[in-house]
Order: sequence, then structure tokens, then C-alpha cells
Amino acid sequence: MLKNFLKTIIRNISRNKFYSAINMAGLSIGLVCTILITLFIRDEYSYDKYNLKHDRIYRIGSDFVLNGNRDRTATSALPMGPTFKQYFPEVEEYVRFIPTRKQQIKYQNNDFYEEHIAYTDSTLFDVFSYNLIKGDPKKALTQPFSVVLNETLANKYFGDEDPINKVIWVDDTYKFTVTGVIKDIPSNSHFRFNILYSISTLVEQSGEDDFNTTDPIAFWNISYYTFILLKENHSIDQVEKKFPLYYEKYMTDFGEQFGIDFKIIFQKLPDIHLKSDLNWDAPTGNIKHIYILMVIAIFILSIAGINYINMATARSSKRAKEVGMRKVVGAQKENIFRLFLLESLSLTFAALIIAIIIVELILPFFNMFLNKNMVLSIFQTPDVILSIIAIALFLGIVSGFYPAFYLSSFQPVSILEKRRKARSGNKLLRQILVVCQFTVSAIMISGTIIVITQLFFLKNIDMGFDKENIVVAPIRDSSLRVRMDLFKTELKKNPNIEAVATSNSLIGFSNSKTVHLYEEANGMKEYALNFNVIDFDYIDLMNLKLIQGRKFSRAIKTDSTSAFIINQSASRKFKWGSNAIGKKLQFGVAFGEHKDVRSGKVIGVIHDFHYQTLSTTIEPLSLFISEEPEDRDVIHIKIKKNKQSESIAYIQKIWKSFSPNHAFHYSFLDDKIDKRFKTEERLTLIFIIFSVISILIASMGLFGLSSFMTEQRKKELGIRKVLGASTNHIVSLLTQEFLKLIIISNFIAIPIAYWALNIWLQDFPYRTIIHAWVFIATLVITLIIGLFTVSWQSFNAAKSDPIMVIKYE
Repeated sequence: MLKNFLKTIIRNISRNKFYSAINMAGLSIGLVCTILITLFIRDEYSYDKYNLKHDRIYRIGSDFVLNGNRDRTATSALPMGPTFKQYFPEVEEYVRFIPTRKQQIKYQNNDFYEEHIAYTDSTLFDVFSYNLIKGDPKKALTQPFSVVLNETLANKYFGDEDPINKVIWVDDTYKFTVTGVIKDIPSNSHFRFNILYSISTLVEQSGEDDFNTTDPIAFWNISYYTFILLKENHSIDQVEKKFPLYYEKYMTDFGEQFGIDFKIIFQKLPDIHLKSDLNWDAPTGNIKHIYILMVIAIFILSIAGINYINMATARSSKRAKEVGMRKVVGAQKENIFRLFLLESLSLTFAALIIAIIIVELILPFFNMFLNKNMVLSIFQTPDVILSIIAIALFLGIVSGFYPAFYLSSFQPVSILEKRRKARSGNKLLRQILVVCQFTVSAIMISGTIIVITQLFFLKNIDMGFDKENIVVAPIRDSSLRVRMDLFKTELKKNPNIEAVATSNSLIGFSNSKTVHLYEEANGMKEYALNFNVIDFDYIDLMNLKLIQGRKFSRAIKTDSTSAFIINQSASRKFKWGSNAIGKKLQFGVAFGEHKDVRSGKVIGVIHDFHYQTLSTTIEPLSLFISEEPEDRDVIHIKIKKNKQSESIAYIQKIWKSFSPNHAFHYSFLDDKIDKRFKTEERLTLIFIIFSVISILIASMGLFGLSSFMTEQRKKELGIRKVLGASTNHIVSLLTQEFLKLIIISNFIAIPIAYWALNIWLQDFPYRTIIHAWVFIATLVITLIIGLFTVSWQSFNAAKSDPIMVIKYE
């Protein structure tokens, strides 16, 4: 019987090539999207799970409130790792990471500039499952000035030579010995390092007592990444319950003195990539994007399934005689039901095979676009293979169930009598399904418009400072830092260079934060304030707007030692209003032996500007001058418009004369700021692609349905033409029904899209407004697509010879 079923299915598909091709194409495209989305979601959920002990590894984060200002960070204090191991019997081991800036690495006569560098503990290999392919994991990071390289860098530096015990120079200052080579950290890791120095290097440089101090103030320098490994059969809840006693022992003195409310955050390692919302985190994914992609996959598959149901029910009258004949010769309803359901499943699995072939062809480009290494293989991703087979099975059953039930219910005696009723009885269902298809498509289109609008809004927001034609570069050479004033003078001799300034952090990205004391009616009060150390030229170069007081001046000596400029947010926070000038402000707090503070007064207030990323609102900020060489981390050089190439050449020449051993690695500030929007740009492109696909599949179904309905009405159209109906009238008659359905679908889509997009926009502190024109544009787009899809068939039908049609009928 199965053999007979398959023959019948193949015969029916071959007899109806046009409609079968529409269904096959829609199902294939839908399954391609689903497979790609499934691979992406699988990869996102696999982050950090290559670590054999991932279910026992937790990162320590910090949640603290100072004077109503709350900070939740992915970092913790340096002493927490070792003291956690001592205090909590549940903790088996710890490891810390101290990331550092991009550095110059020199081996023999070859210079390299590397990033993704960190200092870490020798316990690294006890906690994480990193594969050390050369060296001893017990000794690799124990000695000062020892370094572990990843495999890629080891091959780049040493080629076929054995890298162990080779010596490299860092920034022409420190000599490190290679003690290990680690296999490249997998791409599905929320953090990846190319170079790992031993943390004992910092201990030797700072001194044992200073680096490993457990003074209360050390627990409030929250700047380091700490991971703990729990012992087997122990819960993080046990540690969390005991933490108040730990806090009382190590942290309470400082916390109570300054009124800080502190809570510990424990994040399970596999949850960090998708679920972390902490500041100072490594680049992470977004669980909401996963949910969005899941919904998109469901939408696209639904549209493809609806195509099949529409075409099958529309063509029911064509197959009524076949059903009647089968029942006359003895076929049971169950047999016919299985036949039509098997036909749906066969078409779906044929589409699945086509989809897998397409995925294999486009997966390399998909990986390149997302910077991933996803594969579709029965050996490497059997779970994905089984999932998509299950999805195809479900899709085939759902798509074919109603048509199979509907067609198998025909009675052989009354088929001819009820043919008209059979054809019109499912008309309402087809209309509902078309509305569902275009509702989904309208939601996708309006979503795409909003995503594009939000990206445009962010990229064109007024940052509050000039970002055009500003070259920025890190300063790595200590000798250049010392001679910075002379270097700046040489640069400004070129008429194409308008200004040069230095600071300790890059504007538009992030800043350091520390406790300040500010003046209020009852004395000095504490506040955790962002700050940036700058030079005298910085404010003018960045074109920051002064609204009170004055700028820093070289003519006033105290400006470099005791003057502050704050932003509007700080003035509002401190409730100084228009009386900020002359108010007392202190950088840092004195506690115990810690006396490194800077006291002074506010000399100016500047207009708020986005000195951090746009993912946060503008927070209070203090600026102050430092002429210390170690505070010169970033140089900013403003050049004239359209003079980039000659200006860069001149800067490189001067740079080389001042810093011959360090190349000039630069970027333009506006380019660096634009690169922050990569996630939004990718999401925008994904929305555009999937919106086009959804409307394409829906249009294919509408095209097939309109073709069939036009064919069914040939006699009616012929009579209308004989009676004098014009071509325009017939085209209007055939298209208006579908256009009405598209209009209805848009009105259904508007509240759904508005609700969903509002939720998505809540993630952005700075966001666009959802205007009515978004939904008007969506309506126009869907109407144009629907009109173009239907009118072509309608026009052909209207132009046909009515005599031939009536004669044929």
C-alpha cells in the first residue's frame, strides 16, 4: 500500500508542477531560515560549556549603592579570590584575570602589536579546561615574568621552533619567558585571551604586602574579574547565605564609614554570555535576540505552512472526483486521510533535503557574517539534525492535517452536487490564513523599519563633543609620555593639525570611577563619581561646552593640582545648581594608611556629553588636570577636514622620531564610535533579510492562490467581458478581495508590532519614537507587494479572449 501511496503522490506532484513548486519553494526557504536560526541559537547556548567543570564555576560580581547611586559590575576586588578560598569551605579554587591594554611584543628583530592580554593566577588550569599543548600546567604561570601564548601567536612568533623558554620583550621594557602554549580558546567563550602573564609578575612589581593586602579598602577596589570553582555536591546558595559574615569580617569598616550598601553577585559561567546585564562585562550576547529569532523562525514556518493549506483547500474541487472514485472502489476515510497527510510529509521532507543542501552552500558566508564557526553535521551537531527533522515532521503534519481531513471527508454520492459548496465552504478559512500571513509580514516589515530607525538614531545622536577628523592612538612608550609637551609642539607646527590633547581614557567609551567627597550644607559627603584625567588642551579639542565658570589654564598653577571641572549631571546630583563654582570636591578618600587623595574646588561646569557608551545614561563626571607621564594613556589629534592622508604621514614621521621602537597605531574616533553599533547593524540586516523572506513566501502563496482563483473564474470573466466590462474593471474585481485582506492584516499587525517594538526599545536608554508613519509605510509596502503579486495574473486573465474562454467552458 505504501508503494501505491508514493506512486500516487509523485503523480499528483508531477501533474501540478506549478503549485507543487510554490509549496516546495516556500517550505524550503522556511526550513533554511529555521536551520540557520537553530544553529545560531545552539551556538549561543553552548558558550563556555566546553569547560568540563562549567556547572561549578561562578564569576563574582558586585552590586553596590552609594548615596542612591547603584552600580552592578562584572568585576570584584582583588583579595576576594584568595579570601573566598580561605573563608568558604565550599570553594575549591579561584582564578583572577586582570586585562591590560594592547601591547608591543618583540621577539628578536620582529615587532608585533597584540590585544586580548591579561594577567592571571597559576590556578587557571585547575578551574578552566584550557588545553596546554606545550608546558606544564602546574608550573606554567607560577614564576614572575612567565607568559603563556595561544597557539596562533606561538606559530606567528616562533614558527617551527620550540617556544618553551624563548624570551619576548613587552613594550621594550619587560622581558618575559614563554612557559606554555595554549590551544586557541574556542570561539564560544565569553572571553578570549591571546596572551596570559603570571599574576606573580604584578606581585613582584608591587610588592607582596601591597598586592596581597587584605586591608578593608582593598575590598572596595572593584576592578578585577574573579572566578571560583565550587567543590562537587556544593551549592552557590551555601556561599551566598554565609556572605554577610564574610562581609562583616573584611568589608564592613569601610562600607559603614561611607554608607555603602553592598551585595554579592554570583553568575554561573554558562549564563554570562546571554544573561549578563552587568557593567564592565566582556562582550556578551543577548537572550532577547534569541527570543526574537525564535519568533522569526516560527513566523516564517507558519507562513510556509499556510501556503500549503491555502493551496490544498483551494484546489479541493480539483481533487474531489479523485476522492469520490477512491471511496467508490472501497477506500476508507482513514486511507485517504493518510494519503493526503503522507503527501504533505513527502513534500516537506523533500523541501528539507533541498534546505540542507542550501544551508551547506551558504553556511560559510553566514559564519563569516556572524564571526562564528558553526557546522551542520550528523557527527558534530546530531541534536540540530534531530531537531530539524522533528520540526519538518511537525510542519508536515500541521500543514497537511486540515487539507487531509477536509478532502477525506467528501462523500462520493454528493461530490458533484456539492462541488460549489465544497469550493466556497473553505473560502473563509483561506481568507483568515491570508490575513495571518500578511499580519506576520507586516509585523516583520514594521520591525525592520524601527530597527533601522533606531540604528540611525544612535549613530546620529548628538554626542556633545566633536568626533569628526580626530585621530586617537594609545601611548605605550614611557619616553614619549615624558616628552609629550615637546611632541605636541612638533605636531602643531604642521598647519593641517589643529589641536593635540591627552587623557587617561578614550571619550565615548568608558571611564574609571572612584569615591569622591563633595560639599553640602552639613559638610563633605561621599559619592562614587566617574572621572577622566586630562590635559589643558583637551576641552578645546573635544569642543566641550562650558556653561559655568572657566576652563583650565596653564597661567594658574593650582589648576594642575587642585581644580575640578564637572558636568551638568554632577552639579544636579550634588544640588549645586548655578552655585557650583567654588564648591569643594575631593578625589579619593583617606582610609587607614591610604592617603592618596586630591582636594580642590570646582572652577567650571560643562554641558553633559556622552563620555560613556550609549548603553548608559549620562552620569556625573569630574575632570581634572594631571601632568604626570603615567596618566597619558591616549593621545587625540584633531586634523583639518580632507587633509587626512598628508596629516597621518606627518604624524607618523614625528612619532617615529620620538618613539622609534613603537609604531603609530591609530584610528579615527568617529570610526571607533561607529564600530560599537555592530550588534545593532547585524540585527538590522537580519531583520531586513527575514522580512524580505517572509514577504516573499507570503507573496508566493498569494501568487499561487490568485492564479488558481483566476483560473476558476475564467468563464465568469469571459461573460463579463462580453457584456462590456473593461480590463481595468476586471483587474480591480480580481485584486480588491486580496487587497482588502492585506489592509485587514495591517490593522491587526499595528497593535502587536507597537507592543513588541516598545518592549525591544526599552533596552536602549536613548531611543527613537514609534511614529505613525512606520505603520503607514508598512501598509503601503504590503499593498504594493500584494497588488504587484495579484495584478499580473489578473491582467493576463482580463486580456484573454472571452470567446475562447466561453467556448472552452
